[in-house]
Amino acid sequence: MASESCDVLIVGAGFAGAAAASVLQLAGFRSIVLEARDRAGGRAFTRRFADIADMMEFGGSWIAPGHQRIRHYADKCGFLLRPATPVQSRRWHDGVSLREDAPASPSELKDYETARNRIIADARAYAQGAPIVSALADISMTSYLHRINAGRALRAQALAWWCISGNGDPNEIAAGEFISSCAHGDGSPEGMMHALKHSFVLGASELVRRMIESSGAVLRLNREVTSIQQFRKHVLASCANGETYEAKLAVVAVPLNVLSQIRFAPALSRRKAEAAAKRHGGRSFKIWIKAEGADPGTLATGGTGGIQWAFVEREAADGHALIVGFGLQDGSFDPSSKEAVAQGLKRFFPKARLLAWDWHDWVADPFSRGTWLALPASAPWIAESREWQAEDKLFFASADFAPETPGWFESAIRSGEAAARGMIAMALTAA
Repeated sequence: MASESCDVLIVGAGFAGAAAASVLQLAGFRSIVLEARDRAGGRAFTRRFADIADMMEFGGSWIAPGHQRIRHYADKCGFLLRPATPVQSRRWHDGVSLREDAPASPSELKDYETARNRIIADARAYAQGAPIVSALADISMTSYLHRINAGRALRAQALAWWCISGNGDPNEIAAGEFISSCAHGDGSPEGMMHALKHSFVLGASELVRRMIESSGAVLRLNREVTSIQQFRKHVLASCANGETYEAKLAVVAVPLNVLSQIRFAPALSRRKAEAAAKRHGGRSFKIWIKAEGADPGTLATGGTGGIQWAFVEREAADGHALIVGFGLQDGSFDPSSKEAVAQGLKRFFPKARLLAWDWHDWVADPFSRGTWLALPASAPWIAESREWQAEDKLFFASADFAPETPGWFESAIRSGEAAARGMIAMALTAA
């Protein structure tokens, strides 16, 4: 006997699951959302920063200008958007020293601009629908930088922006992840700032919770789904705590890298199982630093390893600077080390003093096992939406294999809505 039953089970309380619940509620379906964590939000995670009162985003946060579905839900739930702080000043680390005049020395600047223009041309071609990213889908970021003859200074800058775009081993992850991100603005790596327009005042994970609450779905936390079985007339999900849940249909809305932890009966199709086994390679770290002696609006990028991208986003309630930083979890830097963080801060802000810092390890997190989507050059197909079509009573939704611009919260929402619409269409056909 199942612990609970409903029309639709939704496995995963991130934006994809919340969007699916919202659409299903409008169609009159009763839903239960099962979440392994003790909170809603998935890879959105809003919490207090260290021991101070400021609420910060330790997962995804930014909303691009064209992200209309997430703006729809924000408006519906009464959420205010916080405009991004404009960039007021720039600093570049060219791999040897920190510069405030230009990203490269005068002797290197011409070669720097030549290679940078290659990036801009490729990104603009992508934005216009040219097949450039298809051509770059099976070569790594390292190979791409070699192809455009990137010198030391440009490599330092490109790989800094890589930390917020491709976000994986540049020797393995496809260069197309970088080029498609550059296409959000003028085609340059710096153009990515065009997409980082807004965040939520109350936090992204709180919006997820409100979406589920307003949908009328029942949210069950601390329910790690370990198996999903399909029978002739129903689906049965079993949880690690021994509970079981029964429904006519189910939406599996968990990250790609978590799918292999769930036992499916019957087993997933060969391609889905292979994609789940391969996994994507997202492994950036995001760190928040509270410091004295850094001016809001200062953007610093470059260097080799450690914190490679840092932006003084705003002031804390006590007037000190709040800096968001990114780098790769490649073993060369320990974000939990005060000494390492202090050195990383000094590289970009020599006069600043570290007051506090905090981060969340998404790679070690058992319910994400990675950050946002980073496609391996050896298998870019794992995120193609056509590979994630429904299988009998199971529908799939995630930002990792959304039909449009995978990796964003907007993508997760669109994926969840599409899964719900497909489910509704199936139910109407059966009726």
